[in-house]
Amino acid sequence: MVVKEQHKYQHDAFSGCESQFKDRLVKVVDSFQNLFKEPKHLPPKQEIQHEIQLMYDAPLPNIGMYRLPVIDNKEIKKQIQELFEKGFIRPISSPCGSPIILVPKKDRTWRMCVDFKALNKITIKNRYPLPRIDDLLDQLKNAVYFTKLDLRSGYHQIRIAENDIWKIAFKTR
Repeated sequence: MVVKEQHKYQHDAFSGCESQFKDRLVKVVDSFQNLFKEPKHLPPKQEIQHEIQLMYDAPLPNIGMYRLPVIDNKEIKKQIQELFEKGFIRPISSPCGSPIILVPKKDRTWRMCVDFKALNKITIKNRYPLPRIDDLLDQLKNAVYFTKLDLRSGYHQIRIAENDIWKIAFKTR
């Protein structure tokens, strides 16, 4: 069943391709199926983890939940339970708290998002320069295939440093 869904997704992703290339692209994607599987747990701890450095003496954000319809609350409960079962989230007691909202997706399902605006305001910004676009294009000079793969659940591919997990707490009620 999962394989059929993945093939449908692959055909959607390659819908703009000519049919002669479409079959070849699907074969390439099939050979890397492990990259397209839905994540079932957090990635392993790496040498470098994401750290959240806060401004000195800034008040910690602790914002209440937004007012939501009862139906939204049911959807949030369902998504929280799924994330909890996968091990992506866990209960925590924290002086920080950010509200969550539901955002509609194109397929008429809901994406749960955490509103980290208040946390972002007190976070020390990383001033590392972005790569130059012409350098990036030079690296692609011999590339043959291009695609727009949806990097689903990318949020869960980067581990937060254990000391900073309390900063990304969110509220469900």
